[in-house]
Amino acid sequence: MTSIELERYGRILSGFYEGYFVKLHDDSDVTGGYYIYLVDDLSAPTDGGDYWVEDWAALEEFVESSQWEIDWRAA
Repeated sequence: MTSIELERYGRILSGFYEGYFVKLHDDSDVTGGYYIYLVDDLSAPTDGGDYWVEDWAALEEFVESSQWEIDWRAA
């Protein structure tokens, strides 16, 4: 499984949304969970979306099921 880093963008090298940038946001103080933000370009995005999961275990499962390899240094 790829490493999970919070509060920074990384480039998805393989898996679903390959080529997109992802940011994992800890929203536990407000919603109790985590947001997953996706954009196709950091400077001028034209596509993207977001997901929400209820806890750390669900975040790990989401990343694993997406089959992501993420380069956290690419952004």
